[in-house]
Amino acid sequence: MPELPEVESLVVGIRPELLGRSIVKVVFYRPDIREKIPQKRIRQILLNKEIITVLRRGKYVFVGTAEGYLGIHLGMSGRFLESSADAPLAPHTHALFEINSGMQFRFVDPRRFGRLFSVEKDELAYHPFLSKLGVEPLDATTKLSDHLFTSSRRRSQAIKNFLMDSHVVVGVGNIYASESLWHAQIHPEKRACDLSLLQYERLSEAIIRVLREAIRAGGTTLRDYRDKDGNPGYFQQNLAVYAKVTKPCLRCSTPIVKTTSAGRSTFFCPFCQNTKNT
Repeated sequence: MPELPEVESLVVGIRPELLGRSIVKVVFYRPDIREKIPQKRIRQILLNKEIITVLRRGKYVFVGTAEGYLGIHLGMSGRFLESSADAPLAPHTHALFEINSGMQFRFVDPRRFGRLFSVEKDELAYHPFLSKLGVEPLDATTKLSDHLFTSSRRRSQAIKNFLMDSHVVVGVGNIYASESLWHAQIHPEKRACDLSLLQYERLSEAIIRVLREAIRAGGTTLRDYRDKDGNPGYFQQNLAVYAKVTKPCLRCSTPIVKTTSAGRSTFFCPFCQNTKNT
């Protein structure tokens, strides 16, 4: 499933194509995806209105006019692809948005776990999909280490699962949690409440570095993710531990091991990330 770097890469790609333009045509090819699409309200928000913002919150993309926002969630296999108007529709195309430049953006989602929804202009922070989201890890106004340390004091769950809780912090999915913990030399099953502030400072630095590097690489494509032009991300070439089971650790050459935590594959170095690390 696309995480923060993939969604941010998409937003960075589509923003210059959309800002200052308007949507002149909206076509829906089915009434629902994961849930019913509010087709009438989306048309009211977008059609012939100047696009004034394109932003990301968590794993959601928002295209905003003075009327409100089109909300987009890619789900597991969704893609928001730029295309010429005369290009044939790809299989599983569920919606089409044509801008006044003549280009189109098409929402393609084979597994139909994505979402297209509307948000009123004054409810972005309070929308049910957004109201309980945690902090943005790359938000300069938040000191991530202090937030994680404070939030973890009564949390006995494994630190990796704690990082993946979107109510605490958004966008640190399975891949990026594993990578960040390796960089910070913290065992993924260590209890969140047992980490010191110093460890959270080291971990926060790792999270920010990993996410920024992944964004620069266009995200990670292990299966479905593509950017607006249909290109995969390339951060998988920089992965240190994720999906590297039995490969030598880049730091100490100990073979990477794989375990399962909360139903998710977890990769780590048993030497660098032993439970006694401080």
